[in-house]
Amino acid sequence: MNRYDISSLIIQRFNEIGIKYLKEKYEQSGKINHLIIEKVLPNELATNLSEHFPQEKELNHLIGPQENKYVGVHFTDKQKLVEECIYAFQEENLIQIISEITNIKTLIGDPELYAGGISSMSKGCFLNPHIDNSHDRNMENFRRLNLLYYVNNEWHPKEDGGELVLYPNGIKHKEEEIACNFNRLVIMRTDNRSLHGVKIIKSESQRRKCISNYYFSKNSPTGKNYYHSTSFRGFKREFVKGSFLKLNALSRTFAKRLIHKLTKYSVSTGYHRKK
Repeated sequence: MNRYDISSLIIQRFNEIGIKYLKEKYEQSGKINHLIIEKVLPNELATNLSEHFPQEKELNHLIGPQENKYVGVHFTDKQKLVEECIYAFQEENLIQIISEITNIKTLIGDPELYAGGISSMSKGCFLNPHIDNSHDRNMENFRRLNLLYYVNNEWHPKEDGGELVLYPNGIKHKEEEIACNFNRLVIMRTDNRSLHGVKIIKSESQRRKCISNYYFSKNSPTGKNYYHSTSFRGFKREFVKGSFLKLNALSRTFAKRLIHKLTKYSVSTGYHRKK
């Protein structure tokens, strides 16, 4: 099973549900447009992805006040299926259909996997509310969509935690939780107001396994030019931590702008791989 086969299966699933229906659901989903698609791939294939998902000891551990998770883009031969699934989302035919569903013209894929790849989160892991980095590595294209595909088998959302949380009206207001159910794909708009995070993992035995991809475009989602680094916030009642994270985001954005202006090359903390 290669990336072309997998992308064809995803397109087939979209067509089964109906492109028109998916487009309507995305348009009606609120301030942070998003779409939830169940049973994206055949169950056996999704199970194989879960079984061949890299162990956390093989991944890069990102830990700090704003996050605790494991990420990576490099795979062994036994994990080849996971790698092929990642790049399936970078196939042009699939990107064109998602462009139609989201009504975002001229979507651009991300073959370098800028901040994409896989993430693993076990007990105690979390991701504070944040707004994603606004651009690609070279600060030429705006980030427009996050695609989050979950392959954590035997997950129990109410007991295990790890919900994707959207904050359409800010941290202080009502949030929207999306469980990371097995074989579920979330397509989410990302711009300078798409505040989201991941609640703490409570599971004693399971891992939250996510295959992540991002799409870009030349056009700004707001119609105006802007730039910001990944900007973290505190969860509710995390006032001191939230203030620190805001200051940290402002300083990193300023530093990246200055470095890019001086060198014409943006510095990233992501993990890149050309393919």
